[in-house]
Amino acid sequence: MTLPVKTDLKSFVTGFLSRSGGLVEETGYALVQALVPDDLVSRLGENLVLTFDYEVARENPEAVFVTYGSQFLDGVARLASEYGRFAAEYCPALSFNQNRRFEREIADKVEFLRCRPPRVVHQRPAQHIFWRFYFLAVFHSFERTEELIPVTMDGFTGLAVPDFDRWWGGVVPVAEPEYEMGRAEGLPLDQVYGAACRQADLAARERASDLQQRATRQLTLELDKVRTYYGQTVRETERKLESAGDPAKKERLAKQLEAVRADWQRREKDCLERYAMAVELKLDHLVACYLPRLHLQVEAQSKDRLFSTTLIYNPLASRIELPVCPLCGKPTTRLTPHVDGRLVCPEHG
Repeated sequence: MTLPVKTDLKSFVTGFLSRSGGLVEETGYALVQALVPDDLVSRLGENLVLTFDYEVARENPEAVFVTYGSQFLDGVARLASEYGRFAAEYCPALSFNQNRRFEREIADKVEFLRCRPPRVVHQRPAQHIFWRFYFLAVFHSFERTEELIPVTMDGFTGLAVPDFDRWWGGVVPVAEPEYEMGRAEGLPLDQVYGAACRQADLAARERASDLQQRATRQLTLELDKVRTYYGQTVRETERKLESAGDPAKKERLAKQLEAVRADWQRREKDCLERYAMAVELKLDHLVACYLPRLHLQVEAQSKDRLFSTTLIYNPLASRIELPVCPLCGKPTTRLTPHVDGRLVCPEHG
């Protein structure tokens, strides 16, 4: 069964504009006119016409087409961390042992194929951001259910962090940073948001499947009642029709039997529609969590060539994070030299 899951991009954008003090009016299908507050005019423009549909955008060339990867959405997403239902949390100051040797931990975490044992040639701390997207999932069936689905994404790699609560949960966040350090260069927020939507979509579908099983049990019970009632009515009407001698009575009972069978089909169809599962998914709020992590520049020699990569040490989780293959963007436990001078996963090596 395919479950229709809707991620409401329009609600995210219009909700942000409204919470930041703008005036928003829906003037047509997927078409919105927005008057932006003064403090955002320089970054977004003043009187905006926005559309969230490709065909509508073609018919309204003056409108800004808002979609994943668009410059406007990226700007809104960045501003969203400063307004309304969006917040920032900072990890308290952490101390890093710059003389710590990581080679043994790296060897336990990552295998360097066709290379000599790697060595760390440089360490530097950098401030990383983890985006916590909270999606509101509304499940529509015989009853309406709402659930909040949190999805945490690593802003540096764009990957989901399913164990974030386990190691961030012991932190008492502060509202302002207690340290000064450079920020790690992260991925565009709209790209991370798109990946978070896919994660939330999967989580919502899984939850919908659980709810669907419950709905199916209720549906079975109701269909049994409908079939029992109408089955009995049909059989009684058929018996009367067989024993009827008067042609007028036969005609009347035949029409009655046809009407009962049609009503039976309608009732079963109504039951199936009432217990069908549909899901709406929209972003409810966003929290930016800032954490210093240690960048480890690692060198590994293969034959007469020296290959370099950067690994990340997470002080809260006390672990070396898995590296991400620069070619496919997937985490890997094995790295191998590539002809272009980079270390990649074996699938591309």
